[in-house]
Amino acid sequence: MSILFAALALFILYLTQRTLYMRIWDRDLNAAVTYSCETAVEGEDAALVEVVVNNKKLPLPALTVKFQTSRKLLFHDSQNSAVTDLYYRSDIFSLGSREKITRTLPFTCTHRGYYTITQMALTCTDLLYIEKFSKLQDNFTQLYVYPRYVDIRRLLIPFNQLYGSLLTRRRFMEDPFEFRGIREYQPFDPMRSINWKAYARTQELKVNIYENTASQEVCIYLDLENFGYANHYDIMEENIRLAATFSDMFIAKGIPVSLKTNGCDCTSALPVCVDGGTGAGHQTRMLQSLARIDLELPVKHLSFTLREALAKGGQPPCMIFISNYCRDDLTDTLKDIFSGNEGCCLICTGHKDMFEGFNLPAEIAEKTLMWEVEHID
Repeated sequence: MSILFAALALFILYLTQRTLYMRIWDRDLNAAVTYSCETAVEGEDAALVEVVVNNKKLPLPALTVKFQTSRKLLFHDSQNSAVTDLYYRSDIFSLGSREKITRTLPFTCTHRGYYTITQMALTCTDLLYIEKFSKLQDNFTQLYVYPRYVDIRRLLIPFNQLYGSLLTRRRFMEDPFEFRGIREYQPFDPMRSINWKAYARTQELKVNIYENTASQEVCIYLDLENFGYANHYDIMEENIRLAATFSDMFIAKGIPVSLKTNGCDCTSALPVCVDGGTGAGHQTRMLQSLARIDLELPVKHLSFTLREALAKGGQPPCMIFISNYCRDDLTDTLKDIFSGNEGCCLICTGHKDMFEGFNLPAEIAEKTLMWEVEHID
């Protein structure tokens, strides 16, 4: 009889704790997975931080946290993980009452990209490890991995040529937001330039003078169409690095830079386009746009984009074309653009063997830099 009562007591205890866990296991339970930083550069190290807080008296003997992210992030600790098309992670936490646990998972950013974690799965057992309770939880965290810059010493010749072209084309005009001083009124000065406060003090007409500003812009045309039958992702990535480097070099000189490419954004599947601008904030926008380019998405010929731009007119004084695709449809369009325009440059990328027997029209060849990309085994 005592055995029967003991069994009954154990059964009641099991039902009680089962009901208790089923109702409140996730009450006052906070779990989050976040990247340790919002931005990094390819090749740098970063980390993923797991934080689990059990803010109630009921202990959680085995809480499993599952999430997935890109396989292009190389985690240093491969335990509790599986890598297929994505990186899948499953970590187990044992939390007492009102306990917080933090774990840091370091990784290396092996590829440029835009990485997010939008959801996580939580699974908890009861006190006897018999029943399991699960739920999905929203968890948004993002990481931009910017393209690294190339060796700028290899770009100094085309950069100096283009920068010199901009300086010779510079058209100065007054910037009404940059006040420089006051001078005597001259008969050719417009009435709106008179400083009436200075006139009230001196009883002589004075006019405002302003700093000069330059109307100039560099437009980077980034071609991400594959040339040949094989997918040369290493060349495409180098094209993106070149665009990032050129943008940084010109923005450092205070010259506005815009970007047009047939590469598509991973979030919208539309071609990336960044309007002209300058300053550190604009370079950040450029790098974020370049990071979000997905080379797996289909692209259209850059020549179509160029023809549309030519039809609209108003081309910027300086244009940089970065491409490894040099078929007739593109070179014919470039000949029209390069003709009589000193502010143009083509960076032709490829492996060494791809340049053998490679010929460009004379109008383009003299303004072209052949950029060799090393094979990646």
